[in-house]
Amino acid sequence: MKNAKRLTPPPPDAIGALYFLPGQYLFKRLEEGREIAKALSSEQIARAFREFKTDTGWITRRILRYREEPEGNYILSFEPAQIRPIFVETDGAQVKEIVLPLPTLVLFGKRNEFYLWAAKARNITAKTRLAIAPLPNVGGDLSGKICFGKNEVPEARAETIDAVWDLIWRAPFNRDHSNGKCKSEPQDVRRLLFSLSEKGARRFPARELLESDTTLEQMWARVVENKPYYRF
Repeated sequence: MKNAKRLTPPPPDAIGALYFLPGQYLFKRLEEGREIAKALSSEQIARAFREFKTDTGWITRRILRYREEPEGNYILSFEPAQIRPIFVETDGAQVKEIVLPLPTLVLFGKRNEFYLWAAKARNITAKTRLAIAPLPNVGGDLSGKICFGKNEVPEARAETIDAVWDLIWRAPFNRDHSNGKCKSEPQDVRRLLFSLSEKGARRFPARELLESDTTLEQMWARVVENKPYYRF
């Protein structure tokens, strides 16, 4: 009895409790003012936790949204429009480091696959419309899937997202998927990238972006929540 008095009382808003008993578990819950108890096996407990999911909802700053599931995680991150160095392979197979302005970029991780888009808006929200990222090595027609080559890609997690961004910027952009990425240079976006660098441009021209009607919210609903298809 002395030990029982030292037990921490349940939180006032608790609706249930799980008791560990020799060889089994007992789950108690409050339902319509009545206490209901049910014996559970270890297999039932394990199955319940395997089906557990978490979702941050829409948040702000660099990580827009993060969701954990037993089958894998989903994450949305972004980098604001900025001037930055990147590595680009020339037609002569030489890798050049150039400095140029890039638009706001949105990164979506699905387990260990990652997708990259651009946005005209500087402030990213669920309603932001997606545009094709004006970079090579990214799937066209707004599919956005990043080709990392032979590089090992970490799983989509909040603590690994910086490493994924670093991997994007460390790897040289070559001619793969370089077409259909901007308006003025539809055959090879690298020409636009070299031109912006040579001119010392301070901002990426928004008129170059190929914007869609699909919002971040719609993409998330279709890919993560399996809701009705939204045409890209």
